Amino acid sequence: MIRINLLPYRAARSKENIRKQVSIFLLSFVLLLVVLVVYNSHLSSKKERLSNNLDNLKKEVAIYEEKARQVEEIKKKLETLNKQIEIVNQLKEYRENPPKLLAKMTEMVIPGRMQLTRLISDDANLTLQGVALDNETVAVFMLRLERSGLFSGVALSSSKQVNKYNVNMKQFSIKCKKAALTKKAPASK
Repeated sequence: MIRINLLPYRAARSKENIRKQVSIFLLSFVLLLVVLVVYNSHLSSKKERLSNNLDNLKKEVAIYEEKARQVEEIKKKLETLNKQIEIVNQLKEYRENPPKLLAKMTEMVIPGRMQLTRLISDDANLTLQGVALDNETVAVFMLRLERSGLFSGVALSSSKQVNKYNVNMKQFSIKCKKAALTKKAPASK
């Protein structure tokens, strides 16, 4: 009988299987390394892109912070200007009030029957001193003051008879409070 030695065949086959497994392992390892390198480069590029975006955003934030600071400065300047305009408007109003008051007083004085000798005015009160021919003229003048709407609480402080220009006259002093004037609404722009 012929004997066939199968042992070397089995040994060769097992060596071949070991070689295949080692080759598959090495190829898998190389493939894993390639995948990791590719993934690492992808992450690096993504990190660099995000870093660039972060730098750009920081630059934009710095630009916007500068603009916000400029806006705040402009707001402060605008507020200062508005205060100055308000003060100028108050000064105009204060400047216009005395002539208006005098003009109104000339309308209320009874011509030929009385004469104002002194007018003392502050923000809230007005004191008038003068002479009139009689008490009736003083009363009519006080009534005109009350009805004008410019004054409230018109009261006669003193009244005495004096001889002026060889005529008996009534010297009087009237105190009254200025009525609260309604402010004009600002003109719309």
